[in-house]
Amino acid sequence: MRVLPALALVASALLLGSCTQDTLEIVSVQDRVAHPLPPKMQEKLRKLGLSMASPIMMRIFKEEEVLEVWKADSANRYKLVATYPICAWSGQLGPKKKEGDRQAPEGFYNITPGQMNPNSSYYLSFDIGYPNKFDRAYGRTGSNLMVHGACSSAGCYSMSDAAVLQIYAFAREAFKGGQKSFQIQAYPFRMTAENMAKHRFSPHYDFWQNIKTGYDHFEITKRPPEVDVCEKKYVFNQVTSGKLSASGKCPPMSTPPALASAYATYSKSYETAFQSASAKWGANDWKDIPEFDRKAADRLARRKGKTKNIPNDADYVIVDPKAKITPTSDTVTSYSAAYAKIQARKAGIPPQVEYISVAEIEARKKAEEAKRKEDEKLAKQLAKTRVPVPEANPLKPAVTAEVKEESPANPIWSLFAGRKVDDNKQASPPVAAETAAVTAGQTVHKSDEAKASKKTNRGLTTEPEQAAKPADTNDQAAAVQPIAPAEEPAAKKPFWKIW
Repeated sequence: MRVLPALALVASALLLGSCTQDTLEIVSVQDRVAHPLPPKMQEKLRKLGLSMASPIMMRIFKEEEVLEVWKADSANRYKLVATYPICAWSGQLGPKKKEGDRQAPEGFYNITPGQMNPNSSYYLSFDIGYPNKFDRAYGRTGSNLMVHGACSSAGCYSMSDAAVLQIYAFAREAFKGGQKSFQIQAYPFRMTAENMAKHRFSPHYDFWQNIKTGYDHFEITKRPPEVDVCEKKYVFNQVTSGKLSASGKCPPMSTPPALASAYATYSKSYETAFQSASAKWGANDWKDIPEFDRKAADRLARRKGKTKNIPNDADYVIVDPKAKITPTSDTVTSYSAAYAKIQARKAGIPPQVEYISVAEIEARKKAEEAKRKEDEKLAKQLAKTRVPVPEANPLKPAVTAEVKEESPANPIWSLFAGRKVDDNKQASPPVAAETAAVTAGQTVHKSDEAKASKKTNRGLTTEPEQAAKPADTNDQAAAVQPIAPAEEPAAKKPFWKIW
């Protein structure tokens, strides 16, 4: 594992020396929880005059699919330091209302160190803090609403592993610097006059107007607004002497004069732009798209190479071997894979990662599990089934192969056969005929044998084969009867029967 960091540093130095500033670095990750911000980001903070330990805040925009990280300077004004694409968010535009509605929250939430989860199943994560005081005033339910990695979502805001690695590092360093909690603002879209006019017929429009005040205050002051709740509404930067009750009546409140003046000027410009935009957008010009259709359209656009132009400050990283790699993760596990992604990015080739939701992943898992169970069930049924053993047909006798026996080389009776016997062949036809004749009961008479023997002893020229030669060929054919095939081969004629 020590080789990868060295390769990463060498490759980064070579690439940074010869490529543009937008070149992605290869970062090897050994400890994701304590992994520092990449050198490129640290250099960016230095140029902005920002400290690594300075406070942070974040903004989320659903429709634009981005998460922004802002850090405070020495004057406590916040500057945008990083932008990351949101690769998956579930539900539609609008706030979350109940457990299981698959809606990602909208509103203002605070994140404390206790909400950070270094052991997340989705690489790294932190809990948004839903439901907050505003949500509880409406009796809304839900839990475990996160910003996490793995690019899949069921009510959460999911980032790539490379992005959440940096987001987590920003929060970790801010907490180390003494920040007790940081604010995260979740919006349906950038709350410009154009977008508000386009969505003004939505049933969530009143809620969006309420949270837009906090959006406007931050745009004016570049400081996170002080947020409270009364009369079931968010209130921002209000000066009051009493404690506010989320469901109770709001006490007398006032906005600081400088902010009130700046907000009045800001609102005047906004109203002019809003009236102009409203003339372009009617009641049927915009409709909220269901989650499934929206994600299907996004996947189709990616396949066609049509990707949204979203800034991305995440570097490709080589994750540690223990990290969970998901089907939609954009992290890499080797130097060569990271380098290939960098080259593709330089060439303008869109990433080949297909972002899918947790629901789709679970559906695929269920389908695979159902198929596995069906296969197991079928296997058990086949195991219980008795396979019939093949039996011989009683109406058709079994045919056995005839085994051809080899004749012994030079049998002893070949001396009296009167013919030469080849070592590699059977006996000559006369011997075979003699054998058949003997089997049928035609044997040579002993007296004839004796006479033949006497003639031989006297030196007469009598051929030995005449002693065993049958009288007539026709008689031989008549004497030899067909022999039915036996179960076992017939025994050979003993050699003494020659005499």
